[in-house]
Amino acid sequence: MKSYYHAHESAYKEIKAKGGIGWGGVKTLEQLGDDETNNYLKSTIEKWVGKSEGKSALDLGCGSGTTAFVLSKLGFNVTGVDISETAIGMAKDLALEQSLEIKFEIGDVLQLEKMQQKFDLIYDSHCFHCIVFDDDRDRVLEGVKNSLSSTGIFILDTMAHSDEFDITGGAESLRFDGDYILWHKTTNTDIHGVVNIEGQNWCAQRRLYPPEKIIQEAKKAGFKILSDKL
Repeated sequence: MKSYYHAHESAYKEIKAKGGIGWGGVKTLEQLGDDETNNYLKSTIEKWVGKSEGKSALDLGCGSGTTAFVLSKLGFNVTGVDISETAIGMAKDLALEQSLEIKFEIGDVLQLEKMQQKFDLIYDSHCFHCIVFDDDRDRVLEGVKNSLSSTGIFILDTMAHSDEFDITGGAESLRFDGDYILWHKTTNTDIHGVVNIEGQNWCAQRRLYPPEKIIQEAKKAGFKILSDKL
């Protein structure tokens, strides 16, 4: 299991323990998601996918189901995949509460070929920036490409680096290096991927490439860029 997966599951366990259902202290369905993302998603689908009724969609790194619910309400037959068992359990409960038929699976986004399914739409739910190392990122993009139908669309919604922002905010527990990797300090030396830097243990947490680098990655994987809205 990759090092960055451990923190993901631990985070969802903490969210659930505090009575939450999503990131940012969200505790009700009405608070899930945000209008900007939902409006962008809907307009992008309308422009590039067209009619969604009966088409298939994969929510990549679905978490507790935020975007999967939106896609389902738009008419897609939705599958949501996430490495966190806790997140998938929460997603199933929330879908049932809304009477939505969505297939949620515990799965590794580095092994999408195991799903053996083609999708008309694949949406990245802020998952790709959690995939740190280049070979893993290449594998995710290859898996996405091979999991799309012949006319399928991939919407990559990911964090990117900007010189306008201080990534670490001055926190001593974080470091951002020249390879655009955000590391967090840890005392856990049993996690695969922990490295010792200047006598301290650090674990890779995010890869925050600049937008142009992310576009290069997608092109290298064989994607045709239809829009690069920032």
